[in-house]
Amino acid sequence: MLHDFSHTGNYRKVAQATFQICQKLVKRQRFHSDVALILAGLQCSNDIETAHCRLCGIQVSTLKLDAEPMDIHAKRSPTCPFVLSRISHKKTNTVDKQSYALCEAETTKQVRQRTFSHWPHQLSPTSSEMVEAGFFSCNISDRVICIYCNIICQQWTRNSDTPCEIHRTLSPKCPYVTAMLARSQTTAILVINEQLGTDQSLASSRADLLRSNAIVHAGAYNSAYLEMPRRYASFETWSITDSPSVDDLVRAGFFYTGNENIVTCFYCNGSLQNWGLNDNPTIEHARWFPYCAYAEQLCGVELYRKIREATRVQQEKARANDATNGSSMNFSNSSKGRLLIPDESTLSRFVTARLDLPISQSLLNQNFKLSIIKRCWEDQLRLKHEDFTSESDLLMACIILQKQIKHIGGKKENILVPSIAMGKNGDAEQLEAHDRK
Repeated sequence: MLHDFSHTGNYRKVAQATFQICQKLVKRQRFHSDVALILAGLQCSNDIETAHCRLCGIQVSTLKLDAEPMDIHAKRSPTCPFVLSRISHKKTNTVDKQSYALCEAETTKQVRQRTFSHWPHQLSPTSSEMVEAGFFSCNISDRVICIYCNIICQQWTRNSDTPCEIHRTLSPKCPYVTAMLARSQTTAILVINEQLGTDQSLASSRADLLRSNAIVHAGAYNSAYLEMPRRYASFETWSITDSPSVDDLVRAGFFYTGNENIVTCFYCNGSLQNWGLNDNPTIEHARWFPYCAYAEQLCGVELYRKIREATRVQQEKARANDATNGSSMNFSNSSKGRLLIPDESTLSRFVTARLDLPISQSLLNQNFKLSIIKRCWEDQLRLKHEDFTSESDLLMACIILQKQIKHIGGKKENILVPSIAMGKNGDAEQLEAHDRK
């Protein structure tokens, strides 16, 4: 059918409609990658132009904007548990200065553990010690890297080097060190029921100090809610039914954020939501935020140990189920179990097939070079003869390789030998002490 577009009004309408269609087509070529959305805690909605968070419910455009999806998520929903499981911050009393607290996601820790699947040291330093110290294996001899401070170490001395101590000493300002390692080495924080007068003795027994309505007077991220009355006041608008009592929530260290049923710990800044009537806030606090010193001391040594053991067993069962049901990655060209790779020709063929997978293409859209992605696949298949367990594992492998290239820069001296670096650090401290004298 022929149409007469001679009329100016009709022509403008057709032109506008055509322009809008072209805009949509262009936009559809500029979606944030699935990996970027997943790492930001988001999943695509039915219309594919928006993504939503299952925890806080916000909707975000999947079109590329000036900010990354994680930044948008954090800005629009700062109290979302997923956002708070990443890096959170709070303003200090000093103007324009911020102190950062790292709350590492459990997924990141699991990926870090898997990088050590072929760790060469059977004895100390063990892979468990490396994981605890925050290091990721580079799959090159015994080289490790911290993705938070970019320190790279190799040639560990058996039964001598202590990874946590070395990380603390050589990179004291590392976010992982200050948040995880520095906290673990501090002395037990005094937990007291209320402010003690100057005439009161602090020599009370530990059993008397560790009461369920205690508060901590050191290192709280949200000092405004350090006192229980302040936390109680935050629940004035709390109208959630079928949830634990406000008394239990407050005693567990939580204050109400004012958003749905999300509560946040005044000490560790961890947030929880979706409460059930039979949930125990103290136990859930320790289960989801094991590094919170307030929750740990509130539980006591034995209960805390049982909670951590039960969590570990549950995680192992989940990993076993994942292994039974198959990887979360859609590898149509991969086989289950170890791959038979008899020669470099076979390896090259396997790698080429995997570069065509959606995950590899997504990483290309995130500005990872093809050479980086290819090298990660080659190293994985050549060393481990198996595919990456998840998309996060491949992404982390690319990040680790990219950081090595950037921070080593072809200079071997940028790879620290722990024993030598610690010796130099000790000499520097002695010289500094001598100068002070």
